[in-house]
Amino acid sequence: MPPYHPTETAGDHSTGLPRVLRLGVLVLFGFLVACETIPVSPPSLPPRTEPASAESAAQAETTGEYVVAAREYERLAEDATPPEKQRYLLQSMEALLKGGQYGQVRARLAAIDLRGLDPALLARKHVLEARLAVVEGEHQTALKRLDEAAKLRNLSPALLSEIHEARAQAELALGNPFGAVRELIVREQYVAGAETVAENQTRLWRILEQAPREQIRSERYLASDAVLAGWLDLALAAHDHVGNTVALGQALNEWRRLYPAHPAGAALLETLTAGAPALVGRIERIALLLPITSDYRIAAEAVRDGFLAMHAAAPESGRPKVTIYDLGPDPALAPQVYERAVREGAQIVVGPLGREATDAVIRASGLAVPTLLLSHTEEHPPGPARLYQFGLPPEQEARQAAERAYLDGCRHAAVLYPEGAWGERMMNAFMTHWQRLGALAVASQSYAERNGDYSEPVKRLLNIPESEARKSAVEKKLGQRLQFDPRPRQDVECIFLAADARHGRLIKPQLNYFRAGGLPVYATSHIYTGKADPVHDVDLDGVQFGDMPWMLAQAGRIAELRNRLQGDWPHVHTDLDRLYALGMDSYAILPHLERISAEHAARFAGVTSGLSLDRDGRLHRQLSWARFRSGVPRLIDRP
Repeated sequence: MPPYHPTETAGDHSTGLPRVLRLGVLVLFGFLVACETIPVSPPSLPPRTEPASAESAAQAETTGEYVVAAREYERLAEDATPPEKQRYLLQSMEALLKGGQYGQVRARLAAIDLRGLDPALLARKHVLEARLAVVEGEHQTALKRLDEAAKLRNLSPALLSEIHEARAQAELALGNPFGAVRELIVREQYVAGAETVAENQTRLWRILEQAPREQIRSERYLASDAVLAGWLDLALAAHDHVGNTVALGQALNEWRRLYPAHPAGAALLETLTAGAPALVGRIERIALLLPITSDYRIAAEAVRDGFLAMHAAAPESGRPKVTIYDLGPDPALAPQVYERAVREGAQIVVGPLGREATDAVIRASGLAVPTLLLSHTEEHPPGPARLYQFGLPPEQEARQAAERAYLDGCRHAAVLYPEGAWGERMMNAFMTHWQRLGALAVASQSYAERNGDYSEPVKRLLNIPESEARKSAVEKKLGQRLQFDPRPRQDVECIFLAADARHGRLIKPQLNYFRAGGLPVYATSHIYTGKADPVHDVDLDGVQFGDMPWMLAQAGRIAELRNRLQGDWPHVHTDLDRLYALGMDSYAILPHLERISAEHAARFAGVTSGLSLDRDGRLHRQLSWARFRSGVPRLIDRP
């Protein structure tokens, strides 16, 4: 199977649009996500009744359930008195910040009153304000807040460590990597434990790995501090001897002679010559593994086109070479393609695309170089590897819909979902996470997509038949017909609707008709075709949904990028546009993977969303939220 080169495939977009629309849905729901049937949960889940605990909150943070953690801290705050109350509230804000709920943090953080309390609490609040400011691009504001925090007296080493960590993030955001390195060097004085020291040094080293060699040399010329000079000389040695472990080993021996008391840990030094995969210096060769000649060709081409568009937009100097390898129709052959890509010089592999091919690669070959899988997997590679996973699983969107509804104040939800495996997965994802948040699912109801009239499932969801039965009983008793408007159940505060645009346009008017139009309705990106269509989407008015900034931006950087990159790409404003964005971010994030994995709560601002990494290397998307108004999606708040 020959490698597939970008220059050999330019302009191959001859597929007709109607077929694209049909296959787009198939690809999104049948290919990128495993299609096993998941058992349906009971129609009602009880709220959590166990008492809140700091341990359960910390555990939720560890597993990336940040909104769950924030809820636990808020429950603890409800039963606490100052200053513990304010401490728990600040921990809740920190969890929401880690979870990308910036609007919630912005609204709530200022309301936490710390007057007359320990200055350490005010310092923590300033640190959180600084982290929020970094995310929002207000970097000088962030540094100002951190200066205010550092001036407060009697701060603990742990809090001073947080201040310098946040300063490092602000310096990086300002494009000053060496300022960040200095802050992390100072931070090491305040961290406790060998593991935390090693983590801090790893983060420092990842920054130096990504810095251009000439900038490191210039900084070294000016460095007077011995610790900083040692780090810079170590980075120069690593840059000068990439791929030559013998020469690098000799350089490290000389470095040890010059810096015998340098704090750089032995474990970090050993990794430089151990042959573990690393993104040292500039990426020069990328392999992209896609099933071009398969039933999923259209999906693969959309990812490819987005990937190559970002590659073409990169500065020509230093632009890596991209080789596309065709996986073909048989996922079992993916390991052979992966091994060939590595053998032919790939420094990093992007792909395979698809669950079966991904699992086959991990089981068969291990990972010889850093790899960004374009699917989520439960398999674990043997041996040392830098493995990252990036996809568009709809279950992630359902869980974020649960979080959005919860943060908006809803505690009693009803779920309406389509029959079949996809609908059951969406219902399960929402209801399970809803329960984790301590909220109650009071009803769930499936509907058959093949039917054009959804009045019956909507009525059952809202308990209208029970209301109609009461009316019939009263009429029978009185012997006369009554004027009657059926009342929906009163215990529903919001509705989660799992539906695409075609079915959502038919279901939302039914909710309005049965007097549930005032209830907030939450949905996933599937409710929006990707193209503004006010004539048809007016029936979706009021529905809130999470989607990519790429699909929602009407102005600003992302809108300009769309106009510049897509040109006459034939599948704009279809389901395939989301796969195009997946390809774009798959390319753009490569130089940042090490930083995101090493930095505390770091995020990458992509076109698919704000991206963060969990401890298993999975990239999580923090969606933007919009509401249909006059048939057009309008952003609700800043991301």
